[in-house]
Amino acid sequence: MSSNKLFFAPGSYVPVSGFIRLNPGLGLVDIEVQSDLLAYIASSKGRILAACYANEMVTYFDVQHVDLSSGLVRIEPREAGIYTLVSERLRNDFPIVTNWNAALNGGRGGPQAGAADGIGVLRLHAETGEREVDLQLRDEDPSSPYYYQTDTYALFAGEKEGESFRTPAYERYIGETYSVLRVTDEAALKLSDEIRELTGYPIIFRVPTAAPEQLEGMPAFQLVHGRIAGQGEHESMVSYILPPLWSTSLKEHYPALFSGFYDQNENVFSTMGPPLLKGLGQAFLETGKGAVGIIWNGGGSFGTRTMQASIYENLDDVFRIAIEQYGVNGHEVVTVGGSRGGISSLMAAGNPGSTVYSVRYAVCYNVPLAFGEPFRDMLNPTCPVCWRAVCEDIGYKNAWQPGWKDGEGRSAVDLFLATLLGTSDSVRIASGPGPASDAIILALKSKGTKVWLTHGTHDAYTSSWLSFEWADRARRHGVQVRHEIGYRYGHNNCTNPFDSAKLCLVSLLTGQELPMEGNWHYRRASEVPEAWEESELFEPARQPIFLEGPKFAIAGLPMLLILYGEPGMEYRLALQPSWEQNAIEPITIEPIVMLEGTMPVVAGGREGFSYVKSVQPVPDQLVPGIYVYDLEVRRSNEDTWERPAMHAPQPGIIEPATLEVIADVPHLANDEWLERTMKHAIGWGLSEA
Repeated sequence: MSSNKLFFAPGSYVPVSGFIRLNPGLGLVDIEVQSDLLAYIASSKGRILAACYANEMVTYFDVQHVDLSSGLVRIEPREAGIYTLVSERLRNDFPIVTNWNAALNGGRGGPQAGAADGIGVLRLHAETGEREVDLQLRDEDPSSPYYYQTDTYALFAGEKEGESFRTPAYERYIGETYSVLRVTDEAALKLSDEIRELTGYPIIFRVPTAAPEQLEGMPAFQLVHGRIAGQGEHESMVSYILPPLWSTSLKEHYPALFSGFYDQNENVFSTMGPPLLKGLGQAFLETGKGAVGIIWNGGGSFGTRTMQASIYENLDDVFRIAIEQYGVNGHEVVTVGGSRGGISSLMAAGNPGSTVYSVRYAVCYNVPLAFGEPFRDMLNPTCPVCWRAVCEDIGYKNAWQPGWKDGEGRSAVDLFLATLLGTSDSVRIASGPGPASDAIILALKSKGTKVWLTHGTHDAYTSSWLSFEWADRARRHGVQVRHEIGYRYGHNNCTNPFDSAKLCLVSLLTGQELPMEGNWHYRRASEVPEAWEESELFEPARQPIFLEGPKFAIAGLPMLLILYGEPGMEYRLALQPSWEQNAIEPITIEPIVMLEGTMPVVAGGREGFSYVKSVQPVPDQLVPGIYVYDLEVRRSNEDTWERPAMHAPQPGIIEPATLEVIADVPHLANDEWLERTMKHAIGWGLSEA
């Protein structure tokens, strides 16, 4: 629990005030409550009660006075404890739905609509009050080849008696229609209290079967949680957030703010729910108008990255429900997300065949666009996280090992792509199911969707050239794109995606069109590690030079080097033995040139931008040891070579960026490897900005 706030669950009552610590002898204490709430309670002849948590028990007693005009409720504390105000007229539907029944399949559990069991739990830390997840889903038996405990849990839909699935497969993922996490009442109430503190209105938690007439006119946000969406064999899980005073009689239908990520309960109560609700609340305060929030699991908790064919029918059903039951205007939609959520945002906006809805603004941050042939470029230490993702998604813990094949002779990459997209054919991926495909771009153009695309350089998951290429290609097809580049931000945000989405939502609520254009450059405002998240907008005189390269390379395996700059710039990237390496074991080799040439003009690219990339084996001359990156450039119309001032991407690093060559293949998917190769999801290399 936090030092100044303690959450407790007053039964199923909805707390309509904050949680405050009080002692007896204070006399009368006034507590503020949103006036709309008090008026509703009074008009429905409900009572206001004080709930007190003390000695691990909750007791209720009458308040002293209610002042409707000021919104103040007066109580007299009876004992030392934590107090909040509740009403008999406002009740939560607890427990929070998971759609998982632990008793099914002989105790291995299974999906069941409306059930509330969990494999793990999302709760509040006993001392700090922060959210925490306890989930033991990985198979830790060293003799087992499988990534997940599929012998203990029936994680996949469609199992028949006497058989069990051991790994994810295409259209077969963990958590499609259920959540693996049970949510404690206190964790749910923390979400309610956060939005109440911002707007004055708490959240009422509703079961997925709550009828619209039950929700009419409530002076609170309402979370209809855990609905199952989809018309076909493959379904997904979604939750809807209704604004205060929501009504089906509103003449103008509500715009929607949509996000899709991973496990549904973690989405709603930890990762996506708080910032999305904050955006809804801020837009409500700024405009006086409400919008509906939609949080979706993207087709599953684990194994999927939201690119399987069924997601389009699922999305149509998600929005059909929103339109028919919750009064959403299906053509006034903002989608938002980062990483896999960025894929969800882009795919939802680019749903090619949908006539149910269209997206006005797609806010897409750090989208991993590398699938198909480019993805094979990522499977090396420049993007050190990718092998972990491969193992997670195909369900084999040793798939990172060079030369690994499954029982049918498929490589890890081919199985990974087939699991996510239904094919490993790079031509088919590029033409259809991949998030970078022209099919998505053409759908965005036809629907008039504007795209807010943000990425960080030196991303531990993907390379920057993919975002530059996508933004320029989308523009050539007539899509309006605002492209934000955060130098040295990695898989993090140089601006806040939900703040951006809130601006888009306010645009819909006020009818003032928001332009989406230009290239926006951000850099770190400070080199102090404690302030590494702070960014500043700047306007470079020319494209800043940066290199995306590995921190570690493995003798005998490939390494990826990508250099960014401007057309016509000559470059020479070399590796030199470090001072430390020579002090231990002098190396007499000459600097090894890794990249050399002149930056080309990128066909169809933006003016003043260019890049070159090379996937090459670690040269034999690079004996195991530490080497320093040495970059020289000569710009167009300049006579002399220069070594631009370069920064290492990771905060707090002031020494020259180095490459360590190692002889043995490490475990490319475990925590130790990720700790060695990245920090804060930031990869390695050099950057002028």
